[in-house]
Amino acid sequence: MQDAPSVWPALAAFAAVIALIPIALWILKRLQSGSAGSTRSITMMGGLTLGPRERIAIIETQGRRWMIGVTGQSISMLAELDASQSSDGKPDNKGNAAGGDSQTATLPGQAAFSDLLDRFKKRG
Repeated sequence: MQDAPSVWPALAAFAAVIALIPIALWILKRLQSGSAGSTRSITMMGGLTLGPRERIAIIETQGRRWMIGVTGQSISMLAELDASQSSDGKPDNKGNAAGGDSQTATLPGQAAFSDLLDRFKKRG
């Protein structure tokens, strides 16, 4: 009678493949995010949920801030905000790079973002 082939080499190969999966995933994650010390180019400063798939958010990139509306189907810019104010409507200590003159797309008579958020919070 012939000896049955051993299953141990196959089990060892299977265990090696299983052990390599987390290492491969870690390497792929590092490659996709660029360098390890990279910073995010867009930061979400705050937001308010209006419904199950609707929200208002403040995003910042390169020192500029925008208020955007996000739904399940679209993302729309609602206003460009003054970069010298924080998301709670109070001036931050950074100052303004343009010597104090702020240029925003705020329309005359338009309420501050913090006032808009307060109104939405009171409704909900």
